[in-house]
Amino acid sequence: MRRVLELPFALTLGLGLALAPGCGDDASEEEAAQADAAADEGEEQPVEEPAAEPEPEPEGADLPEGIERFEHWSPQHAFINAPVVRGHVVSDTELIVATGDAHVGVSTDGGESWRWTKAGDAVVDVTGYPGGPYVALHEGAISVSSDGLRWSRSPRWTADRLVDVVAASIGLVAIGKAGAWVHFDEQGVGVAAGQLPNNFKAKALTELNGAVLAWAGKSGYGTTNGADWTELELVPPMPDARTHLTSAGTCTLGRVGKAKGVTCSVSGTAFGMDGAFAVENRGVVSLTTDGGASWTTAALPFRGANSIFGDASAYYALGNGGNIAISKDGGATWVDQRWEESANLADGVVAGSDVVIVGSRGALIYSNDGAQSWDFAEAPAGSNFNWVGRLDGEFIASDGRTFLASEHGAEWTVLEEAIELPGKFGACADLDGGQPAEGESCRYAATITSPEGSPNVRALTFTGDTGLAMGDDGLVAVSHDGGASWATAHGLGYGRKGATDFSVRGQTLVATNGARLSTSIDGGATWVEGGLVGRPRINAVHASAIGPRLAVGKGTILVSRTDPSIWLTIEDLPKGDWIAIHEVGGALYAADLRGGLLRSEDGVAWTPLVTGLSAPVVDMAGEGEIVWARTAAPRRGPELLLRSEDGGAHFIVVGATVGYGQLRVVDGAIRHGDLESKDQGKTWRAVEGQLPGEPLEDGSGMTMTRRSRYDSPDFLVLHKAKAGGESERIVISSAHVDGGQIDCDAETGCWLLSRGVVYRPLGR
Repeated sequence: MRRVLELPFALTLGLGLALAPGCGDDASEEEAAQADAAADEGEEQPVEEPAAEPEPEPEGADLPEGIERFEHWSPQHAFINAPVVRGHVVSDTELIVATGDAHVGVSTDGGESWRWTKAGDAVVDVTGYPGGPYVALHEGAISVSSDGLRWSRSPRWTADRLVDVVAASIGLVAIGKAGAWVHFDEQGVGVAAGQLPNNFKAKALTELNGAVLAWAGKSGYGTTNGADWTELELVPPMPDARTHLTSAGTCTLGRVGKAKGVTCSVSGTAFGMDGAFAVENRGVVSLTTDGGASWTTAALPFRGANSIFGDASAYYALGNGGNIAISKDGGATWVDQRWEESANLADGVVAGSDVVIVGSRGALIYSNDGAQSWDFAEAPAGSNFNWVGRLDGEFIASDGRTFLASEHGAEWTVLEEAIELPGKFGACADLDGGQPAEGESCRYAATITSPEGSPNVRALTFTGDTGLAMGDDGLVAVSHDGGASWATAHGLGYGRKGATDFSVRGQTLVATNGARLSTSIDGGATWVEGGLVGRPRINAVHASAIGPRLAVGKGTILVSRTDPSIWLTIEDLPKGDWIAIHEVGGALYAADLRGGLLRSEDGVAWTPLVTGLSAPVVDMAGEGEIVWARTAAPRRGPELLLRSEDGGAHFIVVGATVGYGQLRVVDGAIRHGDLESKDQGKTWRAVEGQLPGEPLEDGSGMTMTRRSRYDSPDFLVLHKAKAGGESERIVISSAHVDGGQIDCDAETGCWLLSRGVVYRPLGR
């Protein structure tokens, strides 16, 4: 015998599915726009900018310290360049999103700030419970997190490809493309797995009244314990993922300026009532009692209303075929009250406990007990009544030619004199106050949009009046008033490849994507776009210790001294493709791809140096008048080590390099990686007592070694000294460090640039 899951479908659904299945999986293909702003040619003026507070650490979070902090890296939102394609409103204050390149963001303060992490593989869906845990669904498993920063992955329970997950009262339930299901507890621990009966392939999941429904079209299965699934006789109406009914009207994606954004509109035929008016369009009613400042929007049980009337105790909507719906909660819900009467109902009016409705084929319907019961009156004349109103204490009904009068709606008499009926309605904007008075109708239209100029919006979801719009360049926009206003956050718009170089010096950070320059003077809390002359091709940036910020590229050197929005081009430079900037002993050096080297003490006046080499200088270090330089290896030959004894004005070739890693000078000795020379590069020996690798410049005393292998991802090896001469070591291999570069500063700690995105370790 077939068992059928019976549920009360009239209740509001709690949708666990944030986006329509298959919506927006691909990353944006648009390249970053080339900057073409003209910079001032005169002296720059200091600019006072408010210093924004850095992103606060999550309250109560047990963040890692010491060497463990490098196990987890958090991406900076400004550098997330992929589109946000998955999202879910967990509660009024908690939201979770995921990008097309597997970055996951969680907000616990209503969208004011976000905590970001990087998943190792694609994220199919996101959900969560109020207060946590938060959940990310992958093709083969789920990951859960209590703080949105550190994630724990579950084992794989099915070979099917998972497509949706819902955080329900019975636990986490995931569904596969071929109909497999997996049931986890709220902490992500697997409980059971199986296959839906009859090879049913669900498209999505949702929770309703404590049960989880798996549905596809007009058929579905349900479970109340996560293990036993029964076929549904009737699948309740599922919310349309494209339109959302809120206090701002009907919200959907539409054109906003030159991009796609969120439009929330109230449009259609407006019906005036006592102290209120309602606007109906294709079965959706928006009702306002404050002149349109806010709306209560809900769907009728039928499509299209001929009239809406009533008062605060009850509102009535009339349609064709005898359709009538009544709302006694201010328009929040409409209950179907359709009778066997098949006439087209055209108009109605309320007077105390008396209600009268008129329609086609002589329909005169009335109630004298406030719609508790209804009866039909006999029309003495007339046929297709299309208007009813009140005049001198009586109900008046008319079909345009015949006029009838009644005291309470039960008995009607023919009037000998005609009454002037309301004319054909026009635009509400032409009426006094821009809205219909009681008994009037007009055409109403009002639209609110998300901010113009924001990145392209790809997806939209609402839970109640809390809305989440997601799109390109890491766009997350949150509304708490149904779409009437939006708080937006997004990346710098660096395009598909993201940042190509990054430099940090204390609270000053400089970044580029090769075409644009962005500067932060508050530790990355806010960013200023640099105005550039022309379209330079930028190879490297540098935040210097002597003051100016620098950028070098093909045939150009740019400098910004005070105002981070102003970058001046250095004139009269020798030809060169400048690929790197070095800073040693208070002097700056620009290195050319073919071995050229420039020197400057202020970033403005540059002097060419003669090296006689064709390979670029890729590293420099110094102490006092002694300056060292290392070249890249040419096509034939080794890397070379150079030394200057006059503060970097002239160099001699010492010979081939013998170590690996960065150059450093410590107490007069030159160090290359873990080798040291105290005789100007003639002989080298291992550094006594030094941990393997290169010291991090964050003051932690730790050392780091990067290992790259052609057949596996990169990994980092970190060492930290412990008491008693022992050391602690940790090996980190993850999606963050592969192909990345680390830049550390004693004031703000370490930063990692990997695949166009900038990260920071959680514990800083």
